[in-house]
Amino acid sequence: MTENFSTAVVCDTEYETSGGEFNLRPGDLPVPLCLVAYILDENLNHVRTIKMWREELLTSKHPPFDIGTNILVVAYSAQAELTIFKVLDWPFPTHVYDLHTAYLASSNILLPYNPDEKRTKQRKRLSDACRAYGIEGWENIDKGQIAKDIGEGRWRDYGQDAVFDYCEEDVKKSVELLRAQIRGSNRFPRVDTDRVIFWSEYSAKAVALIQAKGIPIDMYIWNLIQEYRYAIIDALRRRFDPSCNDDESIFDAEGGFSYARFEAWLVRSGIPFWPRLDSGQLDLDSDAFRLMSVFPGIEAIHALRDTLGFIAKARLPIGQDGRNRPNLFPFGTASGRNAHAKSIFNAHAGMRSLIVFSTDKIGTYLDWRTQEVGIAAVESGDENLKRDYLTGDVYHAIAYRFGFTNDPDRIRWKTTQVDMRNRMKILQLAVSYGQSVTSLARGINRHPLIASGIIQKHKRTYSRFWSWRAEIIQQAMLKRRIETSHGWPLHISTSPNQRTLGNFKLQGGGAEMLRWATIQLCNAGIVPCMLIHDGILLEETDREKIEHAREIMLKAGRDVCNGFEIGVDVDQMLIGGARYRDKRRMAQKMWDTIMSVLEAVGALPRSA
Repeated sequence: MTENFSTAVVCDTEYETSGGEFNLRPGDLPVPLCLVAYILDENLNHVRTIKMWREELLTSKHPPFDIGTNILVVAYSAQAELTIFKVLDWPFPTHVYDLHTAYLASSNILLPYNPDEKRTKQRKRLSDACRAYGIEGWENIDKGQIAKDIGEGRWRDYGQDAVFDYCEEDVKKSVELLRAQIRGSNRFPRVDTDRVIFWSEYSAKAVALIQAKGIPIDMYIWNLIQEYRYAIIDALRRRFDPSCNDDESIFDAEGGFSYARFEAWLVRSGIPFWPRLDSGQLDLDSDAFRLMSVFPGIEAIHALRDTLGFIAKARLPIGQDGRNRPNLFPFGTASGRNAHAKSIFNAHAGMRSLIVFSTDKIGTYLDWRTQEVGIAAVESGDENLKRDYLTGDVYHAIAYRFGFTNDPDRIRWKTTQVDMRNRMKILQLAVSYGQSVTSLARGINRHPLIASGIIQKHKRTYSRFWSWRAEIIQQAMLKRRIETSHGWPLHISTSPNQRTLGNFKLQGGGAEMLRWATIQLCNAGIVPCMLIHDGILLEETDREKIEHAREIMLKAGRDVCNGFEIGVDVDQMLIGGARYRDKRRMAQKMWDTIMSVLEAVGALPRSA
């Protein structure tokens, strides 16, 4: 790295995010308080220190250090520093090295599969990364408390000098961490700096721009939902909770979800199987619920869980400009996907109807078509799967091939056979989860003997896919490592969950596609409002930019899939202030129920 750059700038900023003299609230853009930077030479030796306080920062038109092509700017979770650049209207550095991204890549370890062990998610803060590399620091301060106090505008309790000292301590430790990452340690090999710099184009630059932009929210309706939340929660429970009249219902009167009562309800309801995490706990993510949605009540429970908690907790960070600004947490999952939190997209799809763009903007949601199936076809080299994907609707191709329909018109079939299409999605999920014959039979509404035959036919039809899947699991176990096509690693300990290994390249390939498209979009001046695993939400003024965005997404698909095209669909096109309306029936029922309650209590006029 040192031979490519004449100078490294390691910096940290402190800023307010709520309260304080600016009366900030969660979701507002941060207000900078101070900046500390260490200027290092090509050998990473300290040359000089730069310190700036708020008044000087707010009047500066440019960073206090060079950001040109021979300079590397370094920070931990660098999207935070670049958000401050954005707030100050400073140009971004040419090259950024995000220490956090480098640490995530080095510490992305799949632990042994132990269903009896309950695990907690490991923290990945600067102090955690330093400790992992054997770097000590912050012994004489309560780092968590001072960070909280500064963020909430109580920095005066410490004084300017103490805040500068705290900020500079982070810079000192960041320099030590940078040196450790470059040389490697007993625990971690030296990092691939070129890859980290490339990843940082996304995790630092693009993410900072997207988080600063935010998602427009209908504040009038959101405030009404909060005002009448108990009436709404009661109505939703009565309509959708299959355990509502049980002695131990899954959801309480305030919308709280009980893991234990849900597990007991599964037993009472005779549901024979549920996907589980490496820890042995029930898997409660969306894929697991979709896989099991053929059982009565499951789809409604999923919708309620993602809606009631969202309404009851009301933790959506919405700035005074009415925009939801979540944290994307780039590379936050093992596969390299974002682990976004406190977003409208963390709630059930029905709640996305809170999204309303201004009348002079076009809101558009673009998504890759059955992305993981297309990636599986390319990665495995399965020609049958490629051909079926390229028909334009792989679910119709599977249904037609396996005798579920004799309708050759995929467009008509998609429109008229919604339930059957959903069952084909379940079939594909079942392949990924290794679902039992009995559960698959229920999922596709066929006798177990037929379900067993379908699995065998799937293995014969897509034989190259199945052999490739077995090969990558075996190779990962032997090498103790697996990578996506563009280098995101997963390090493997003993006895890993083989399902995770089998799905890694599919989910990881999708994450690569999203990252590469996002970098190109931002470079083209098309900054998304939000990123979802296989989709991008845009807010633009003309259709040409939207079509350009779609072309960029198509190109990203071809780049990741070696020229094979992953289709991109326009899921939503919102013009003239139109409200986002998810197309799925459960989402529409959920939103319509909320609106009905607001009409019933007189908060909204009754619809005609």
